[in-house]
Amino acid sequence: MKRRAFVLSAAALAAAPAWAAQRYERGLLWRITKPGQPPSHVFGTIHDGDARVVELPAPVAAAFARARTLMVEFLPDAYTRERFTEAALFSDRQTLEEKIGAEDFARVLQELAPTGLEREVIGKLKPWGALINLRQSAADAPEGLDARLVAQARARRLAVFQMEGVEEQIFAFDECPMDTQVALLKHSLAHRDELVALEDETVRAYLARDLTTIWRLRERFIARYPEVAAHQAVMTQRLLYDRSVVMAYRVQRELRRGEAFVAVGALHLYGAKGVLALLEEDGYHATRIY
Repeated sequence: MKRRAFVLSAAALAAAPAWAAQRYERGLLWRITKPGQPPSHVFGTIHDGDARVVELPAPVAAAFARARTLMVEFLPDAYTRERFTEAALFSDRQTLEEKIGAEDFARVLQELAPTGLEREVIGKLKPWGALINLRQSAADAPEGLDARLVAQARARRLAVFQMEGVEEQIFAFDECPMDTQVALLKHSLAHRDELVALEDETVRAYLARDLTTIWRLRERFIARYPEVAAHQAVMTQRLLYDRSVVMAYRVQRELRRGEAFVAVGALHLYGAKGVLALLEEDGYHATRIY
């Protein structure tokens, strides 16, 4: 049975909240300081293989060049890819088709054809497993920014750490109610063209270092479809807010040692519930560099 590695990117599905923030609204690179500790940097990445985002801007490259360690959200390897794939499949008699209906299942088959997943595998996908793979349009996704940072760090023999383990990533998806998984999958299938356009606009906002616009693009999209707003809120809580709390706690181990380069999805930087604001609550100060 042919299997293909899944996109291990929980943040890719997190939708923007309905609140607006006055702080941390612009900027991708932040210098993190605390009395008695050497400075470190937090960099907002984007989980996208777009060629426009994989090259590090000069200020970011300079900060990374001075780093002693790299910390990323997650470090995939052969085992975790296989484990993630396994967890995304129903282990009993349930099927994706019975969850979403024959018409939408046919659309999933069509959309996931480029991934190389066989029909029998797609048929056993949990809705969240299908949902995260809709973002891939080719069998071999280009190297993303996070993967490039890890490769460069290892080439320099830097210590590389992760904030989450594979079981935590799986738990974040598996504990989403089935009705939420189904509703968001069916919604994504029905609005594929809009989501592709939204992704392009998001990349352009990211290149402009405009976190506020990234939020507002999603807020406007969600506002057009109030029927799934409650389900979006569930996904936002699980994949964004809850994970930001964990990230803000775990990065402090390396921040205490200093000269760390921390890479997290840019969505986790914005606003009063973001990683930067949570670090501030623990006595850190964030200064925008880029």
